[in-house]
Amino acid sequence: MDYAKRIAKVRALMKQQGIDYLMLTPATDLFYLVGIKSHMHERLVCCILSQEDIHFVAPAFELGNLREETARLLSCHGWSDGEDPFALVGSLLPTQARTAAVATGVPSWVLLGLQGLRGGWHWLSAEGLMREMRMVKDEEEYRLLKQVQENSCKALLRLVQHGICGMSELEVAKLLMAYSDEEGVDAPDGLPIVAAGPNSALPHHGAGARVIQAGDTVVIDFGGENRGAGYIADTTRTFAVKRMPEGLQEIYDIVREANQAAFEAVRPGTVCEDVDKAARDVITKAGYGEYFTHRVGHGLGLDVHEHPYLSAGNKHVIQAGNVFSDEPGIYIPGRFGVRIEDLLFVHPHGAERLTPLDHDLKVID
Repeated sequence: MDYAKRIAKVRALMKQQGIDYLMLTPATDLFYLVGIKSHMHERLVCCILSQEDIHFVAPAFELGNLREETARLLSCHGWSDGEDPFALVGSLLPTQARTAAVATGVPSWVLLGLQGLRGGWHWLSAEGLMREMRMVKDEEEYRLLKQVQENSCKALLRLVQHGICGMSELEVAKLLMAYSDEEGVDAPDGLPIVAAGPNSALPHHGAGARVIQAGDTVVIDFGGENRGAGYIADTTRTFAVKRMPEGLQEIYDIVREANQAAFEAVRPGTVCEDVDKAARDVITKAGYGEYFTHRVGHGLGLDVHEHPYLSAGNKHVIQAGNVFSDEPGIYIPGRFGVRIEDLLFVHPHGAERLTPLDHDLKVID
């Protein structure tokens, strides 16, 4: 990954926006900019980026974990238990008034500590700055997103071949996670969505003890990240188990048409809300508008939900390099739900489905 190029770009944006310092802690923004992938714990870890320097402050015993390509980008400063890490940070900052942007996900105790060091500084959110950077994916990100979609879908195909009738939703979710692991896809936080029978009408149902039976509709929403690289897959498919439930094919065909309508609406220059409307109009015209209860899609990259969002009211103009899901659904309480989700990558002349699965309604064992 070309981190030097990303750093140069964020510095240019900081200069345009009058930002002197960018403050980050372990989260996907930090991973995106310099390749540090870790979690924030009780010890202070932060990265302070200016036009001149990139200071990285962390417990001394953690510095040896940095990859060589990352360490070369940073001026590293270690601290030990019993020392005040904020005093160390203060020694790296000028006393004169500056403008500092704080990345999304910086814990409140870190932000308050930083503000305590420099109460006269102007503090603002870096969410818009990092959003502008991360929304437009480059060729390497395209490759990684395509790869993780392919590997994740291999895991689903293995699950379908295995069969799910007689298993609980929870057992199916765990088996899918095991297959994903074998395909090089690390599981996300929590289990995949496996929603059977009436539970399939709940868009975010948590996999539970319900045993999957013949005649059930099952919605499986799954994904994970490609091992080591961090880019995420997100796919949903709907199945019939053993036999087709009454009315399922009709609803499925409407959702499939809505998915296609959204796909065809995506191109640079289109407004996000118009993609949502393209899918929603199909479902509303068919008489099921009240049963489509969520936006048609969300951006995706290092986080499973990130900008841009394909929802009513979002006037963001789609650009080449944007990535988002296309996942219309119809959810009929007490009966069943249907969702078909693909990941779309926007090229200069239109969208590409990165999800290597067809849209046929399958009856599986």
